[in-house]
Amino acid sequence: MRKKEVKAVLFDLDGVLINSIDAWHHTYNDIIAHFNKHPVSKKGFRKIFGNTIEKNVKMIVDIPAREANRLAITYFKGNMDYVMIFPQTKNVLEKLSNMGIKIALITNTPKKILMPVLKRYKIKKYFDAVVTIDGVKKGKPAPDMALKACKMLKVSPKNAIIVGDTKNDMMAGKRAGCITIGYKMKGDYRINRLNEIFGILK
Repeated sequence: MRKKEVKAVLFDLDGVLINSIDAWHHTYNDIIAHFNKHPVSKKGFRKIFGNTIEKNVKMIVDIPAREANRLAITYFKGNMDYVMIFPQTKNVLEKLSNMGIKIALITNTPKKILMPVLKRYKIKKYFDAVVTIDGVKKGKPAPDMALKACKMLKVSPKNAIIVGDTKNDMMAGKRAGCITIGYKMKGDYRINRLNEIFGILK
């Protein structure tokens, strides 16, 4: 891939830039415990991780999306200490920024949960655009987030890369017309370490 063809990189958050599965696992179980439901094992939660919180909660309890989001925001605050940033994240974002490549974040995480995470790890400054689940009609695997991010960055989807670690990320990228990079999974390209993205951008 020619570097000059790439104008923007759109990152998923969870599992790519940060590790928040433990925080979300605890949050999910806190929510369903609120309705006196039995907890879900971490193995079971991994199978649904990457969906929207509303979709995951609806599997157990039939409540409106707004209520699911409200509970997620409430309980996630108490589980923030389980969120960890990956070692290469800041260096990769810094280098991409210095290369003149625009950077966006596209995540199914609600904005009120996302912003405290970005603030805690001091990475908000690297993003030229941030698109969350509450800013679009449909979350991933729909293309809405990717298309909105490209519009905000004023780049064509064909000149944008999506980096994600789930099938939903790859499907969203494909449907939007972006190049896909699978993080430890199949995409147009595959990387096993975040800094391997620079080997693709030669």
